[in-house]
Amino acid sequence: MQSDLYNLFPAIGAVNAMRSNYNFTMLPGEKPDFGSCQMKVSKKKAKPPLRARGRIARTYLYMEQKYSRYNMSKSQRKLILAWDRLHQVSSWECTRADRIKNIQVQY
Repeated sequence: MQSDLYNLFPAIGAVNAMRSNYNFTMLPGEKPDFGSCQMKVSKKKAKPPLRARGRIARTYLYMEQKYSRYNMSKSQRKLILAWDRLHQVSSWECTRADRIKNIQVQY
């Protein structure tokens, strides 16, 4: 699961470390923790930047479908499904998925 290319994205180490494995949520009123990076982390919850929410949603949905041991909570799934609906798939996402499909061994 951890080495699945669909699950790998470049990230700023400090941001990734602070986010840990916290669930995503909406954090109204919270200011970004990382300067120009719009990621917010508070009380073991994380709110990604608007531009990343659709990609995150589709990655989580893929992981849950592909790996039976990965299950989202009901509230997390509800948020992820909303983000998937609200944030359109970009041409970059499609290109990335095609490239991964061509190189990743299906097991």
